Amino acid sequence: MSDRRNWTPKEEDVMITILEGIVADGGRCDTGSFRPGTYELVASKMREKIENITITGKHVQNKMKRLKDKYSAAYDMLNTSGFGWNDTNKYVTVSPEILEEYLKKHLNKNYTANRPFPHYERLVTVFGKDRATENMAESAADALDNMGLETEESGTTGFTQPSTTPSNVAFASSDPNT
Repeated sequence: MSDRRNWTPKEEDVMITILEGIVADGGRCDTGSFRPGTYELVASKMREKIENITITGKHVQNKMKRLKDKYSAAYDMLNTSGFGWNDTNKYVTVSPEILEEYLKKHLNKNYTANRPFPHYERLVTVFGKDRATENMAESAADALDNMGLETEESGTTGFTQPSTTPSNVAFASSDPNT
């Protein structure tokens, strides 16, 4: 299968460095996905930087998909209560009990917590909020911020941003009469 290849750590590093440059130069569409031709461009730049490498745009596309899937799995874990980040060893941390419960609900073959993922922080720049759907995803915090901005811009004064403190959430009711 000509589209399969084994990547060295150096090749991964060079590819991510090139992608960081493309993102910094505005090489993404408004939807958050990369512009057409990006895979071939990355492959070409890799051939310039790494002597005797045989790489195609399809190789880059496959590697980016696998890295994005791994990044998305780690991102979802880090946005779940009980998970953390070990900055020294570069991996998602979690207790075995919490991981067991998490995996019952989230089947995950892309990344295993408590295993090194040295590229995660760099992939935040490359994939950002475009983690799983290639749409303009936003975090809950961004959504709340944007809701507040839209309200201020429209001049509406009737909207107040709800508090999300645990004490207020505990007393929330789905009954519209309360």
